[in-house]
Amino acid sequence: MSEIMKRYLVHTVIVLKGIRDPEGETILRDLVLAGGFNNVDRVISGKYLGFVVNATGVKEAIKYVRDLCERMRIYNPTVHELMVLGVEDAKGGRD
Repeated sequence: MSEIMKRYLVHTVIVLKGIRDPEGETILRDLVLAGGFNNVDRVISGKYLGFVVNATGVKEAIKYVRDLCERMRIYNPTVHELMVLGVEDAKGGRD
């Protein structure tokens, strides 16, 4: 018997590896600290992507999205890190 496919929304973010994040540094310096929010030590900028995928479970959905992002070169693993923020049941998809 085949497993039942469900629709999942996989939340991801792509960030720069390492210490330097020029965009985050600018936001910290010119907006956050200049606005008086002095308890912030660092701002990390990134790009959010949400993928609605069909899979038999959460682990499969995450693996599928990681594989897709690597194979399609959606990010450069040499300088970026792909982080999965979470997974939830998805309501929509392609219409």
